[in-house]
Amino acid sequence: MVIREQRYTLEAFHAFSQRPENRDRLFELIDGEVVEKVASFIPSRIAGWISTYINMYLLKHPIGYVTGADGSYVLSPDHEFMPDVGYISRQRLPEIPMREVRGAPDLAVEVLSPTDSKRELRRKAEDYLRFGTRLVWLIFPETQRVEVYTPDDDVVELDLNGVLDGGEILPGFILPVRDIFPT
Repeated sequence: MVIREQRYTLEAFHAFSQRPENRDRLFELIDGEVVEKVASFIPSRIAGWISTYINMYLLKHPIGYVTGADGSYVLSPDHEFMPDVGYISRQRLPEIPMREVRGAPDLAVEVLSPTDSKRELRRKAEDYLRFGTRLVWLIFPETQRVEVYTPDDDVVELDLNGVLDGGEILPGFILPVRDIFPT
């Protein structure tokens, strides 16, 4: 949900999000506009499962870091995203920052919530790729489908019988799509 129609700089966005009335709310900066992230149970649960599976993989292969829905990535002066699940390699992030990460995640996972539109989510996937993300998973809870975006390939759609593959980003990581949806 767009909060303000005016364009914000990154500095003005940070000042806005740190106001006392906004401290318990989550915001993203998309094309200079402030957009509030609204939490809902099923998308949060799905993101939690994906985060858990990736973290279990990282216990055996400590090659990077996972962030949750409040982990912020500054992609450009007009874009600061908070993927529902983000992953960035240790190679790209040798020191963990206290605040936002400067740069794109290697993997971004976005789960469609009741306040999002598919069109907005797909545009966000394209933005991630444009700013350097190498793998994007868009999760659609109602249809139990996943769209996989990479810089060089067409979008791949997976149903419950599909398997999410970490590719070069998370070598050897696989996750059956059916395992991320609540039963």
